[in-house]
Amino acid sequence: MSKLLRMYKAFIIIIFSFYVINIFAKSENQNEYRTDSESFAIPGHGELIINVPKIWNYRYKTTNDDKPPIITFYNLDKNKGEIYQLNLSILWEDGFQRNISSPEYIRSLVEQTGKEALVHSDQTKLKLEKISGRYGVGYFFNLSDSNASSGEYQFLTQGALGVGRLLLIFSLFSNDNDSILQEALMKIIMSAKHQNRKDV
Repeated sequence: MSKLLRMYKAFIIIIFSFYVINIFAKSENQNEYRTDSESFAIPGHGELIINVPKIWNYRYKTTNDDKPPIITFYNLDKNKGEIYQLNLSILWEDGFQRNISSPEYIRSLVEQTGKEALVHSDQTKLKLEKISGRYGVGYFFNLSDSNASSGEYQFLTQGALGVGRLLLIFSLFSNDNDSILQEALMKIIMSAKHQNRKDV
């Protein structure tokens, strides 16, 4: 397991326990990123609507015991192995911590996580980048691990974005420092919309 992946797991444990499988990655053609709007019900908290690339597969895991729902996006190679993985975790304020969608909390959370991951990366300084979505702001960072072994992830893009009353935590793992994957990631999270319906 690569150091970056271990840091991701440590980060997620702060919020909840989640297991991630090591996979290979490769780049994709930019023309393949046409999207469809998908709706994900969040028990007791309405639904999250996001635009998902048509060629991407996803798994949606949710429970009714106040654990964060997790959307795992991936695609398969010719051997049916996953070639990258994007994990999107959905948190809400009253179930975890107050003001989790505030810019101050998001920056602090991403910065703390980034500093922990920085120790095991090729970089010596953490560079946080700000993103502004339609319904909130967020921050993210990019790190790499050139010592990753075969079958382990070398590149990590990780951050969080406020979407209405929700906090989306995202982690993209790949073995190709390809801007196309990052562009797809940003399109997904920037399209996110929270509908706080009472009937869901």
